[in-house]
Parts: sequence; C-alpha cells; structure tokens
Amino acid sequence: MFCYGIRSILEVKKRFEIAEASSSSELFSLLESGTVLPQLILLDVRLKRTGSLNGIQITHEVKKNYPSIKIIILTSYDESEVLKEAVEAGADGFLPKEAVAEELIEAIDSVLNGQNYMGKTIPFHAISYAFKKQTKKLDLLTKTEKSVFFMICRGLVNSEIADNLHISIHTVETHRSNIKSKLLIKSDIEYLKIAIEENVEEIMKLYKIRKS
Repeated sequence: MFCYGIRSILEVKKRFEIAEASSSSELFSLLESGTVLPQLILLDVRLKRTGSLNGIQITHEVKKNYPSIKIIILTSYDESEVLKEAVEAGADGFLPKEAVAEELIEAIDSVLNGQNYMGKTIPFHAISYAFKKQTKKLDLLTKTEKSVFFMICRGLVNSEIADNLHISIHTVETHRSNIKSKLLIKSDIEYLKIAIEENVEEIMKLYKIRKS
C-alpha cells in the first residue's frame, strides 16, 4: 500500500519513469540488468521482505558500486541513530513516510540538484547528531582501490602501481576510473587533498603534515 501511494504521487506529476523492487536482491538485479541506471532510489529503511538487506545496508552497497545514484531514505522512524546511519551510509536525503506529496517532490528535486534533504519534521537535534561523524570517503573504496589511491598520493605512475600490485596497467587505469567516480575526483591533486582532509597517517608522514 505504501509503495502504491508513492507511485501514485509520482505518476500524477508525469515527470518520472518508475520501477519497483520489494527486496535488496530484486533491486540489485534491476541495477545489474539495466542499460541505464536510475538517477534516484526511494528506499524504505525497514524492508519487510525476508532475507532482504535493510535500507541502510542497501544504501551502503549502492553507493559503493553505483556512486552516481542518489538515494532518499523513507522511514517512519525519526530516531537520531537511524538518521546518523543513513547519512554515514551515504544517503542523500531522509524523509518520514508521513511526509505529504509536495514535500516528496521537493525532496526529489533537491537531491537531483545535488543538495542533501532532511525532512521538515526531523528534529534539529537528530540532524545535528547525524552529521557529527560521517563515514570517511575512503570507506567507499575497495581494498585494491585504496592501495591504488595511496600510491597515486605518493606520486607513483600507472606502470609503477601495476608493478607494485602485480596487475596490468589497464587494470590500474580501471581502478583509477572507479576511484574518480566514487570520490568525485577531477584532477590528480584532489587525491592528495582528500588524503589530507581524512588525516591518512601514511600520507601525512610522507609529506610531513601535522594532523588537524
């Protein structure tokens, strides 16, 4: 019934192409089989399907593998911890299920325009708590991607990285592309900037930078 209500609201606007999934496995199947990825996912934080990941877990997996997809968490819970987990998992917006149609559309438009959206009825203390400590950007990377990231920060070129990791230069290039996509990196200097912002000890020592 809830999904039907959401779909009805969106269909009235005639602006969206809509697909549905009732579990994490259905969602990942859609993402893997689709030729065009969705711009945004509206995700229930408490999926009731047996064996399914919950909304927080799905958010983490989607953001790790499809970082360009925006996610709005829909929930009937307004506890600080749930909001904090949603933010740390990489959610772009957070909206109570009780929100009216106008706010749903406002949240979608805001997130698609690159802004975060926190529901109008979410208490300030919950929002403040959620943003006290967010997941580090580097947590979005796989183990190998982190190794490539650190070597780039150390100034190694692709051939040197390939030799160190015993992989092909093409594979290194693929990892670099994935890293850029996940961390929204546009130039090589931003690798070092992110490492410094996140106080990566190995890089801080290499360049003799004092931790903040």
